[in-house]
Amino acid sequence: MKSILLFLCLFFLSGSFLLAQNFHAGLIAGLSTTQVAGDQLSGFNKAGIIAGGFVNGALGEKTGLQMEIIFIQKGSRKPPDPDNNEYYVMRLSYIEVPLLFKWQAAQKFNIELGPSFGTLVFSEEEREWGVYEPIITFKKFDLSGNIGLSYSLTEKLTINSRLTNSMIPIRNLLDGYSFAFFDRGQYNTVLAFTLHYQF
Repeated sequence: MKSILLFLCLFFLSGSFLLAQNFHAGLIAGLSTTQVAGDQLSGFNKAGIIAGGFVNGALGEKTGLQMEIIFIQKGSRKPPDPDNNEYYVMRLSYIEVPLLFKWQAAQKFNIELGPSFGTLVFSEEEREWGVYEPIITFKKFDLSGNIGLSYSLTEKLTINSRLTNSMIPIRNLLDGYSFAFFDRGQYNTVLAFTLHYQF
């Protein structure tokens, strides 16, 4: 709860800063497709929702700063195997605050880059026998890096695609479960597709 309050304060303080910089605000809605590096599964098989808002402002003629506060569902999923009935899903929900530097690459295209600061609000793991308590719990804080591309459909409506990857582990691995020299734990990887409506 303290982390959520901190993010809200950060969001509104940044909004106040952007207000002095000719700011704009709007809403975000879309879908996430996710996987978790380090869980020995592959593929963006876990779908989720994204919803929130943003404030942005110009820094220069072709550059700007955007701050968001979003609810996003992440995790990973192994589809059911009809041969042995194996099944697995990891459900993670975060409140995140992305802080993005935006550059207008063409008339309607913007490239964005920056970090996200997230706090975990829900976690659950399930196998074919049901929901279970993990041996190693998930960390409450997530620091991620973002790179994305947006296209303006109209003056108010923009479509956005973004790749997000955890920069620190979302949880550690069990001793003896490291499969590579640089393994330090599990990491979220997200492909997000959203609509941004600017007031």
